[in-house]
Amino acid sequence: MKRAILSDIHSNLEALQAVLKDFDQEGVAEFYCLGDLVGYGPNPVECIDLITKDPRRKICLLGNHDQAAIFNPAGFNPAAERAIYWTRRQLDQSPRSREFWDFIGELPRSHKDGDFLYVHGSARNPVSEYVFSDDILEKLKMNKLFSIIPRYCFQGHTHVPGIFTEEGRYFRSSELPDGRYVLGKSDQGDKAEKLMINVGSVGQPRDKDPRACYVLLDTETNVIEYRRIPYDSSLTCEKIRDIDELDNFLGERIKLGR
Repeated sequence: MKRAILSDIHSNLEALQAVLKDFDQEGVAEFYCLGDLVGYGPNPVECIDLITKDPRRKICLLGNHDQAAIFNPAGFNPAAERAIYWTRRQLDQSPRSREFWDFIGELPRSHKDGDFLYVHGSARNPVSEYVFSDDILEKLKMNKLFSIIPRYCFQGHTHVPGIFTEEGRYFRSSELPDGRYVLGKSDQGDKAEKLMINVGSVGQPRDKDPRACYVLLDTETNVIEYRRIPYDSSLTCEKIRDIDELDNFLGERIKLGR
């Protein structure tokens, strides 16, 4: 069975539509969304609508932008804060407003299924903690995170796809042969490997590759594959430019993947 794991859609309808189309082509049976459906982008209502209606949705988690839409965007930069307040108004004005707010308000912070843990940020702070590639040098932080996860932790939040190993290695998704990695034993004999797998971002990648990104997991072979899907980012950018409350930079950056 093929399971898709995606994160950080950020109200980017064009990117989400392209990814869902790829689901169809790849025969995805179910998908897990790791949060941040909204924020930054111009189509929060449409994106939530697609996610809630898709019968393949198995799990959807709470991201920090989703949380900010319900409460307050604490710690957000001015552009992100303005985008959240604008997003609130769009959801309030939707005919499905009550349904959308109930959906977001009931999103869980994490999901555990056997060897697999799913979060938006990190195992320690599922909604808000970042785990960047440079953190591989922060032994105390990494040891604590790996002590929490059962074996594999899928996460997003940084918008940068890559794999952290318990042995202190980090693999960019672009470094993996054909974007694939086989889940299995570690480099240390028979010890079962532990991994943190950042699935990247659908709606706002930040690894200098503007294509939408998600992970495909084959549950029979235990192979994960990073999928990069092109879409019309110029259209999304134009939509952002047409909305005064959304900073133009939020559109420009998606065309650059940063």
